[in-house]
Amino acid sequence: MKKYVLDLKVVSVEALSDKHVLIKLTDEKPLPEILPGQFVEVKVEHSPTTMLRRPISISEIDYDKKEATIVYRVEREGTAILSKMVAGQTIDTMGPQGNGFDISVVDAGQKALLVGGGIGVPPLVETAKQLKAKGVEVISVIGFANKDAVILEDKLRACGEVYVTTDDGSYGIKGYVSTVIDNFDWTPDAVY
Repeated sequence: MKKYVLDLKVVSVEALSDKHVLIKLTDEKPLPEILPGQFVEVKVEHSPTTMLRRPISISEIDYDKKEATIVYRVEREGTAILSKMVAGQTIDTMGPQGNGFDISVVDAGQKALLVGGGIGVPPLVETAKQLKAKGVEVISVIGFANKDAVILEDKLRACGEVYVTTDDGSYGIKGYVSTVIDNFDWTPDAVY
């Protein structure tokens, strides 16, 4: 799959929690082919301490609107600078990167299990959307440290059944994603 360096324009920036940010990006040209589960390398401008690009998951793709959505956790200077971006600014991206998920391995009427924790949840959103569009039954099990860290549950719930776990039990089921999965009495046709 071909990689591109694109200056994508910020459509909107939304705080999902005190640490998580969602940015919608667009281009005048059609977006390149992006597989669910892929990511982009983002260059942080105007910072002497952030020379390397930041890998950030692509959470959603809308080819009709020419929009890609990225979601990340603010950790240090680079991601803090990105979180202060505003509509109309541009972000230098390189991608799509990574192999992505192969959704061709399941068909309509089969079950797919999506599993992620923390910042591993964003790439599951587009995966869930595309699987649902194929007629696959989507079951997501997502885990977080606590209630304040829960993100994108609503987006996944729009595609199927969702189980949420928190380490401290402040939301959903207390424990890890394995706490839920170990109690399933069925076998998925695919796991992402």
